[in-house]
Amino acid sequence: MGSYSGDWLRGKDRAVDHVRGVVEDAEALLKTTAGYTSQELEAARRRLHDELERARELYHEAQRSAVDSYRQASAHTDAYVRDNPWRAVGIAAAVGVVIGLLAMRR
Repeated sequence: MGSYSGDWLRGKDRAVDHVRGVVEDAEALLKTTAGYTSQELEAARRRLHDELERARELYHEAQRSAVDSYRQASAHTDAYVRDNPWRAVGIAAAVGVVIGLLAMRR
């Protein structure tokens, strides 16, 4: 399960970094557009549009990766519980005891 979450985290980090770069580029564009000609503005708008499209693609890619990771983890968990029902009950009981003990401390 660790590799699934690692894939999702790498995709999310890549998307976040790209969006951060797009925002920085947009801020720089806003600061420096005062003296631009209409052709320069149009070129800058096209670049910004392309970067926003790329950020959107990365976001959707990270989202798909997260959904795939969730489904794979869910399938593995389901298979484990079906193959080891008593062990799964024991693990659930132990987790319940730990949560109960932690709740009693508060």
